[in-house]
Amino acid sequence: MTNTHWDPNQYGLFGDERRRPATDLIARLPKPAQGFNPANIVDLGCGPGTVTSLLVDAYTTSGNNPVITGVDHSAEMLDKARAHDDRIIWQQSDIASWEPDAPIDLLFSNAALQWVPGHASLLPRLLNFVKPGGLVAIQVPNNFLAPSHQLINEAGEKWEKDVAAAQDQIKIMRPGDYFDVLAPICSNVDLWQTQYCHVLRGEDPVFNWVSSTALRPVLANLPDDDARAAFCDHYKTRLSQVYPPRPDGITLFPFNRLFIVASKA
Repeated sequence: MTNTHWDPNQYGLFGDERRRPATDLIARLPKPAQGFNPANIVDLGCGPGTVTSLLVDAYTTSGNNPVITGVDHSAEMLDKARAHDDRIIWQQSDIASWEPDAPIDLLFSNAALQWVPGHASLLPRLLNFVKPGGLVAIQVPNNFLAPSHQLINEAGEKWEKDVAAAQDQIKIMRPGDYFDVLAPICSNVDLWQTQYCHVLRGEDPVFNWVSSTALRPVLANLPDDDARAAFCDHYKTRLSQVYPPRPDGITLFPFNRLFIVASKA
């Protein structure tokens, strides 16, 4: 990845909205009351740790005290995570090469795997670390065909190759491709998509949302500050036209996400 620096504060501007898909994914998983008592849980791409804490709350009971590990490539995110929750083992590692110390009962990843290339080979490798009967639970953004992402190409037309190279860093497969990869090694594969309609406030809210995620490698790839300023001016203008604020100042931002829950055979 061109730019490995993450700003936890910028990312956290929309903390409630970013946690919502993770909360929905956790809600879909079986809990100790249903007989699922995972002893070893890993959160891949844990970021600032707020979602990892939700996993602690969901699976720590009087009869079950799992080892929970949060893994992230960003030192800045992990510093925030360590200050947030000391019940969790925080580990700095690249998901593409990461390996656990012990077999996993629940492998969880919320809005992280889109940064890791080669899902057709990545997922079988990760499933090798999951115990038979264990679960993998994944959420990835699926908003790449929406105006918020397509307008990046328009605003960066002058720097087409630089922008294309940055955009190429973030990819997911089609839902059916995930099913084809997981079905041979999983006894059950549950796939679904959800569109959230986020209620955003403030100036340039969609720009602020994208700037902490998909826009990061794009801005890093542009040649200089003048190019970045020109790009941002164009991009903000077009976003305000496509996602105009309402008279009450609210901007509605539809956002699609793909969810996967699979049980290791």
